[in-house]
Amino acid sequence: MESHAIGIENFLVFEAWDKESLLMVHFIWGKKDFRFYLARNNSGEAPKETPAVLVSESGREFVFSRLQYLYNFEWYDFDKVAGHGLAHDEVRWKKGKSVRYVELPKEFLEVALEIAVREFELKRKAPAVAGF
Repeated sequence: MESHAIGIENFLVFEAWDKESLLMVHFIWGKKDFRFYLARNNSGEAPKETPAVLVSESGREFVFSRLQYLYNFEWYDFDKVAGHGLAHDEVRWKKGKSVRYVELPKEFLEVALEIAVREFELKRKAPAVAGF
């Protein structure tokens, strides 16, 4: 397993795959499993909820698609940050009507994005500046 140190936290990559229009990284933080998906960006612009547009060396563009958390052998989808602390956020996950809360490092979505950047050797596309 490959390890990534981001800030003071360590993340282990369990699995990563590239299926042309979808990238996935399964990583572990502490004793918790997460999956982060990037989908092909066909519109050329980043959706509002997307933290960044990522570009591969071949020119393919990807945007955030889904972040999941494994709890009791079931994958829960990222819903929102429910609370903020000094070093950690309380993050809400949903699967149907079931809801789970997990305390995670601040800016966890950004951390997952950075792991994908490192794993797939992607580059962040500079955001467009209004008026230029």
